[in-house]
Formats: sequence, C-alpha cells, structure tokens
Amino acid sequence: MLGVITVFALQVAAPVAASPDCSPDRAIASAAELRSSNATVAGFGVRATGSPAHERLISWLERRVDRLPGVRVRSEHFPILRWRPGPGLLLSGGAVPVAGAIPYSAPGLRSGELVRLPTGTPITAANAAGKVVLRDFPALDRGYLAEPVLNQDMVDAGIAGAAGVVIAFPFPHRQVEGYWDPHLGTHYRVPGVFVGSDAAAKLKAGTRTTIGVLAARSPAVTRSLIATLPGRGSERIVLDTNTDGVGWVQENGTVALLALAEHFARLPLHCRPRTIEFVFATGHLHRPAEGSEFRARALDAEYDSGSVAFAFVLEHLGTREFLPSEGELRPTGDAEFSGWFAGSPALQQAAATALAGRSVDRSFVLPGSDPPVPGRVPPQCSFGGIGTHFHSHLVPTMAMISGPWTLWAPSFGASAVDHERMRRQVLAAADAVTALAAQPRDVIAGPYLDQRRARAAGAPACAHDLPPEWAPKE
Repeated sequence: MLGVITVFALQVAAPVAASPDCSPDRAIASAAELRSSNATVAGFGVRATGSPAHERLISWLERRVDRLPGVRVRSEHFPILRWRPGPGLLLSGGAVPVAGAIPYSAPGLRSGELVRLPTGTPITAANAAGKVVLRDFPALDRGYLAEPVLNQDMVDAGIAGAAGVVIAFPFPHRQVEGYWDPHLGTHYRVPGVFVGSDAAAKLKAGTRTTIGVLAARSPAVTRSLIATLPGRGSERIVLDTNTDGVGWVQENGTVALLALAEHFARLPLHCRPRTIEFVFATGHLHRPAEGSEFRARALDAEYDSGSVAFAFVLEHLGTREFLPSEGELRPTGDAEFSGWFAGSPALQQAAATALAGRSVDRSFVLPGSDPPVPGRVPPQCSFGGIGTHFHSHLVPTMAMISGPWTLWAPSFGASAVDHERMRRQVLAAADAVTALAAQPRDVIAGPYLDQRRARAAGAPACAHDLPPEWAPKE
C-alpha cells in the first residue's frame, strides 16, 4: 500500500506545539459515533438542494451546533428554481428498468426512434432531432470525471431537438440505482435517464421508444448554515463542506465538520488562538447557488483586512476503493486514493505532518489538480472540489477530498465508507488546525500574499463563473 507522498520541498518554521489538553485523541468522536452520525445523514435520503429532506438535515445540524458552548449560528439564504426528483420511465419494446432520472432533466414524456450514438460523436439536429439518444457512460478512471461529458450531451440534445437521452452504464442496475450526476444544477431541456448494463442489453436501435421523467420544477429557498466559535482572537479559521448530497459518501463532510465543531467547542479557550467558523454550505447540487463560492467571495473581499487566516474544506472522507471487474464494481480491499490540497508551504507542512502522524495511507499532498498556467494567480486553480472556490479566490486554503466510484452511487450504502479511516482523517484535520492555529498569518499565507498583489496589479486570475440555471436553447 502506498504511504503519504508529499510533492514539495518544505522549509518553514516548526509548528507551535499544542498543549496536552488541546489534543483531539480522546475528544474527537469515535468511529462508531461517526458511523452513527453518517447513518443519520444518509437516512434523510436524497438531499436535493432546497428539498424538504435537505432542510431537515440542515435543521438537524443547526440543533447540534446551536447547543455547543459559545457557538453563534446564522443562515445565508439563496432563492433557486428547485428540481424535485422523481422516477424515470423508459418504454422500448416493453418496460425497461430505469436506474434513475438524470438530475435536472426535463419533466414529461416524449417518444421517438432509439438511436445509438457512440461516445465522441456529437449530438446534432442531423442525427438526433426527434430521436431518443442512447449513449454509453464514458469510459473513464472514475465516474465523477464523466460530469463534463454528461452535461454536454444533455445540453447538445436539447439544442438538437432530441426526444431524450439514455445513458447506459457498464454496471448492473442494482449498483447504479439512484446515481446522481451531473450535479451542476442546470435545468436541461430534454428528459434523460440512466440504465444499468442488464437493462441496456434490452435496448435495440431503431425501436420506437418513450422516455419520461416524473419530476417537477418549483421556486424554493435554500440556506447555508454558519456556526462561529470564538477564540482568543477574532481572526478566523474557516472550515467548510456542503450539506446537499446523496448516500453515505456525498456528503459526509457534514459529519466531519460536526465532529470538529464539537471537539473544538469543548476545549479550553487557550486551545483556540483564533476564532473558528464552520460553514455547512448549500448549493453543491444546484451550483448556481453554490454556497461555498459565495462564502469564498466574502472572505476574498475581507481577507486583506486581516480577518481571515485560512480556509479548510473536507469532502468524501473514509472512502473505500471500488473498481470495475467482470462487469460490476467490486471492492479492492484498499482505501480510495485521496488528495489533501494545500496552497502554501506552511499548509503543505501541516497536511503532510498530520497525515503521517495519523497513518492515513494512499493520500497525497498536492498543489492542485489542473495543469499550472505560468503567469496566472494562482498557477493552479482547481483543488478538485469545493476547496477550489476558496483557493481560486486567493484565500489560503487546504482541502481534503476523494472521488470514488461510489461518490454518486448511493446504492453501496455504508459499505462505501471505512469509518475507522474517516476518524483518522478527522483527527488529522484537527491536528492540522491545531498546529496552524498560532502560526503567524503571513507564514500561513506564503505565496498567496504576492499572488493577491499581482492580481490587484492586473495579473490573470481564475474564473469564478457558476453554471447557468437553464441550459441554452441554441
């Protein structure tokens, strides 16, 4: 098994040693407690943005953090056009089992000839108008990498005037039931459904096919929850995750953030040199209202005033590796690879030390997930997930994330998560926050300070555009 790999030469001041009574070892929730909390989160079902299930989860989190000593809680509200998910329907020579509706696809029933278009063949009016397009799920290393392709297919099908889109997985129905991606939150103009390999085998090109999505669209308001735990100083450490999600993996960062909030709230005040802000953000499954982006914009605007030290995002923790084998996804017995992204030497050092200290294997300290662009600030924009929002706004940032096949496949349930590993990751996160809590702000920031000055002087920067709420018509 691979150990921790650090990709930097690190030369920074040694972290300030924490007092013994600041140690998270006994205070952090046990693996069993993390599992219980994760079961509660997953038990709310699909937490589609702005749905009753999503609001019930937010209210549950609100009650948990509101009772912590000294914590102040508030909400930020966002209006959205909500997509209310329902079942998909496919009739093609008889009823075909549907694994789920493609998120944000158009409600209603449409019919047309079924046409198979190979991956890579553009969907156009010439080959798809009035037809139901059958596509294979993209052959990629991990399922989450398919989102841009799936999104483009749905957009192109709408522009082409297709009757609908069917995406066929190479895995059986039972494994992909309830699959939820793309998660851009862009409302598409055609219905779309996922089918498993067993159902896909029943489909024949040229057959008259009816496709339907029994969903609805309606105005709604969703909210991010922000809990602030005062420290000795008002300068803040901001911890962030998203609340909308599906299953046990997406998004179990809520469980980690809750455990960290409970841990730090119980510590004596001298263990908190800085104030800690816990952001339970909305909008990651409806990204026109991406709460983490709006929080990052606010932190960017105030960073130069000295009110923020760094941001730390946690997503998809404790995940187990599942890989394709003989036509289905099977556990390998290993942990899923994970990244701990960090944008300065001090943050990188804290991440590497914490991972090694907690024996978190198959985890890498990385500067970004996209190719660097010379002259841009920062050179790498992406931290692989919602950490991107903070880092690309030049707020010093760390982000812990994995991208397993089970990310958008809730059918795997509790088997997708190793809660002992999750606890080691939560402990590592607490260690890193504790080690950095008393570090000078400029040491934590490192190159971010020069990058902010360069951006102010006109240097190219990262884009911060959010997806549109509606797919284009043409």
